[in-house]
Amino acid sequence: MEAQATIHAKRTRIMYYVLGFIVIGLGVNIMNASNLGVGAWDTVTINLRSFMNIVVGASWVTIGMMSFVVSILVMTMVILYRKDTRYLFMLIPIGLVFLSIDFWNLVIFKDRIAGVGFWTTSVMIGSATLWQYIFFIIGSFILPLGLTLVVKSAFPAFVFDEWMLMFMDIFHTRKITFVRLGIELLGLLIGTLFGYLTFFNTAGHLGSVNYGSLLFTIFFTSIMGLWFHLLKVQKHE
Repeated sequence: MEAQATIHAKRTRIMYYVLGFIVIGLGVNIMNASNLGVGAWDTVTINLRSFMNIVVGASWVTIGMMSFVVSILVMTMVILYRKDTRYLFMLIPIGLVFLSIDFWNLVIFKDRIAGVGFWTTSVMIGSATLWQYIFFIIGSFILPLGLTLVVKSAFPAFVFDEWMLMFMDIFHTRKITFVRLGIELLGLLIGTLFGYLTFFNTAGHLGSVNYGSLLFTIFFTSIMGLWFHLLKVQKHE
């Protein structure tokens, strides 16, 4: 009986883990479709993909590929600092994020969701349409939901979590909020750089970087806290 309960618990954790990554990929694509901004490090992967597609001419490069490359670079920094190859297990979540993002973008949305026609026919609210705000809000809640499901599974953490812990050790601080904010702002800075190089001179914007990116960075922790409460996620899980 106890063995059956253990097997059931493990299956449940695996379900949370896989479902979490599926939801994360959906959240990234829905936020990107709003054209109002995405998460800090998603601005890096999406604008870097555009840079490779438009400036370099590598049209085969996908958002998932760039997510994989950026995450591998971060993982390498963590491994070099920790001098511990066990962090190679982070390849599991890195690979799952890569597959999920490209699954939703290329298989489901056919890499064209950001250009759907109702943006131009919907009710305008300021400089954006009602549908854009709806997509941004939905994506802003779906993405943290996916992250919460992964945390609830208690399986390998994201590479950026380990990166944050690395910086906390380097700067001898326990102030998670400030370190995480610094990492997010770094992501926005890099994303803005690639957005500027790719789009600013020709289109006058910064690609996936928009005011929504900053708003999401500010409210991300609160939204995660809401999902932690609703899904009864405890620190020991």
